Amino acid sequence: MMMRRLAPGAPRALLSPFTNTTNPYIDLQKQLLRDIGYDVRPLSMRYLLGGGIVDLFRRSNLLMLHWIELRAFIDNGQRVVPRLRGLPVVLLYCALMALSRAKVVYVVHDHAVHNARGVVRAFSVALMSLVRSLADVRIVHDEHYVARFRAQYLPHPLYWDVPGRAARALRGASPAPAFAILGTIEPYKGIAELLAAWPRGHALTIAGRGQAAYVAALHDIARKRDLVGYVTLDARFLSDTEFDTQLDATDVLILPHVAGSMLVSGAFFEAIGRVPVVIARAIPFMRDMAAQFSNVLLFEREDELPGLVRYVTANWPRLAAPEATAESRQQAIGTFGWEICRQRYAQSFDTSIGDEDVPLTRREASASTRD
Repeated sequence: MMMRRLAPGAPRALLSPFTNTTNPYIDLQKQLLRDIGYDVRPLSMRYLLGGGIVDLFRRSNLLMLHWIELRAFIDNGQRVVPRLRGLPVVLLYCALMALSRAKVVYVVHDHAVHNARGVVRAFSVALMSLVRSLADVRIVHDEHYVARFRAQYLPHPLYWDVPGRAARALRGASPAPAFAILGTIEPYKGIAELLAAWPRGHALTIAGRGQAAYVAALHDIARKRDLVGYVTLDARFLSDTEFDTQLDATDVLILPHVAGSMLVSGAFFEAIGRVPVVIARAIPFMRDMAAQFSNVLLFEREDELPGLVRYVTANWPRLAAPEATAESRQQAIGTFGWEICRQRYAQSFDTSIGDEDVPLTRREASASTRD
């Protein structure tokens, strides 16, 4: 698949943040925007003061913002608190959104700032509401929240179905399932509650950058429950290569994110079509995924986990069959693959990608792969 060459005078998309060293999502967004015809530039003061400010006043251009509310908060190691130097930055972005004549797009990722509690959480919700109100278009990656946020649905792209990145070949089934939780190790993931119910005798790997106090609490739970011989806790930042290596060694990815934290889990779009089984908390998006993908299993309460773990282990040869994972992979491509995403993004942002049919909903795109 070839990337489109930008036409002379192509519209510009100003993106914030422009880089994210902890998450390849922003790189995917830049690549998608370029592929549908945008000249992608940073929405930063350096760029604006260097002459880019004129881009704010061209109606053909686009401003796309992700997670800007996070600049107003900081985790001090014990709790999330307001960041006084960050709040004026957020308000500056709000002013740019209000003054811009370019189309302003805000992507809603979260219900509130992760791990914020009480008044701080309420403040983060209010700040996010302000940012949403200033956008011309709000985007969500979960159709359940279209009405609530007066938003448009766009699919979250798969991390492994990207031009220039070949999907790894499916490996043979392992003798027993390897369970893992990958990504940040923080309270909003609900890992402590999961460990309190994890069945002894089943290995679990937890890997990713961790909040020190929370990691210490997890070690304490593992010691008290005599899980030290079964639970491996690797609390450090994982590079993209290290994350891929961990995921390739995983048979069952667990997504225990607590309700009311994020709309969707980015790790799901790394795993679906690559690992044989995904176990997830039954938040709205995962309920939808479980209805579409036979290899997505849900739990409502942590005390249901031991039964799920034993079910997967007892049925492992069937669940790990290569043809089952291959079917999941094709279904994932038909639902969240690059071609589906570029068509939907072009439709949403009024750009042209040729005379291609554009599916109207994710369910239509999924249905086309089952015909």
